[in-house]
Amino acid sequence: MTASENAPAAPVQTAVAHPSGRRARIGPPRRWRAVLRAEIRKTTSVKLWWVLVVPVVLLSLLTSQFGSLLSLILPTATEESPVRLMVGVASATSVVSVLAAMFGALTMTGEFRHRTATNAYLTGARVQVLGAKVVVAAVVGALYGLLMGVLGPLLGGAALGQQTLPGFGDLVLLGLAGILVCALWGVIGVAIGTVVRNQVGAIAIAVGYLILGENVISVVLGLGDSSTSDPTWVSRLSSFLPGNAGDLTLYHPALAGAGDESSIRQGLELLAGATAPPPGWVSALVLVAWTVAAVAVAVVVGGRRDVT
Repeated sequence: MTASENAPAAPVQTAVAHPSGRRARIGPPRRWRAVLRAEIRKTTSVKLWWVLVVPVVLLSLLTSQFGSLLSLILPTATEESPVRLMVGVASATSVVSVLAAMFGALTMTGEFRHRTATNAYLTGARVQVLGAKVVVAAVVGALYGLLMGVLGPLLGGAALGQQTLPGFGDLVLLGLAGILVCALWGVIGVAIGTVVRNQVGAIAIAVGYLILGENVISVVLGLGDSSTSDPTWVSRLSSFLPGNAGDLTLYHPALAGAGDESSIRQGLELLAGATAPPPGWVSALVLVAWTVAAVAVAVVVGGRRDVT
């Protein structure tokens, strides 16, 4: 027997299958449901989501006051006009969308503030965690919009007394627009919280931009444009900013019965602060595009940063 025959057989090397880069980032599909359940339990176990319901209820009480401002803009909107209530609900819903953005930012930055981000990422890939937070923030934002869509006409209508109420179909259309806008801003809030981990900074950016920053940008875009019938393309860009796009999505159904096309356009420009507003469905698609872009940035930035 030769020495080569007595030599032990070499161990067989088996190839270990590693997930591809894309699958490693996204995580196995079976983990998505578990990560989403964990995020739902986490959200429902804290007070944040329903604490923000309180200002939603308070805003619904103020819908009549929001609507009364319409008479200063459109003389055709009399005290008996149903458009006043519609505009009041739309204006209050616009403020509620800011609360939805706050919720999204808070739920994401809370992971970094309380140093639970590492544990969260242990339950699944980072994209899975971000996706779960996006879903939950969208649902909570939609609930805020639904709550305003129901309470706004009820409480606002009761406060207005003898005013003619809008048709049921008009209220449903406005309510659906409010649900969409609030849901999308909840998602954008999550994206902001992913990119800006500091909780105070993320809230300041989300709220400051919607309340002040975008108004300043709109004014700057309109500088030097004295034409009201044919505005420049630069001033038209104000209609495609995310905040204005959301407001236009809300005010289009609210002003549908405000009179002729000229009156509706005037009301849209003054209420939303936008120039030459496009149709409502275009504004909704613009906000969807901004939301997708924000989530894409969050995926890239959140996937590359270290978590400590």
